[in-house]
Amino acid sequence: FLTMMKYSLIAFLATFWGLASAFVTPNAARSATVAVSMAPKYDKKAGRWEITSPEEGPEGGYGPAKTLLIGGPKPFISRVATPDDYEQAVLKFMAGEKCSREVAQGNMDRYLENAQDWAFERFECEKKGRPYPQYHIVKTKQIALTLVWAGIVAVVGGRAAFSLATGTYYWSFLSSQ
Repeated sequence: FLTMMKYSLIAFLATFWGLASAFVTPNAARSATVAVSMAPKYDKKAGRWEITSPEEGPEGGYGPAKTLLIGGPKPFISRVATPDDYEQAVLKFMAGEKCSREVAQGNMDRYLENAQDWAFERFECEKKGRPYPQYHIVKTKQIALTLVWAGIVAVVGGRAAFSLATGTYYWSFLSSQ
């Protein structure tokens, strides 16, 4: 039991350490809007969006860990499984909205998570004259909830793996033996 707890703690700390890198935003001081001359350009011959400055490239935004934290598994899987499609969608959004890469990524992550809610939220903001939500900003409450759920999943999954590996009944730890 003690060994299982050690491994669970190590797994939890490794996951926490990996997610901590999602909060490093090297371009945090950059404005949310970009000049029109810096917006990505569409190359008609190649049929692709192309960056015009290094800030528009993948290194100018945030990594997949923050996508997982902000948007959940759907946008994360989409970003990892089809990185070129994700990149093209982000560049197209940047060009259309004239916004920074982080804002475009946040919107793309929200869109991939739930397209109907994203469209509704944008429509409501336009209708009421409010600014658009800042999807690229991670909220403290969201971090806490994510860590709690990750802990629960790790414990339940760890117990299931232990039960399968040892051939013991999943709920046997509740018995008095």
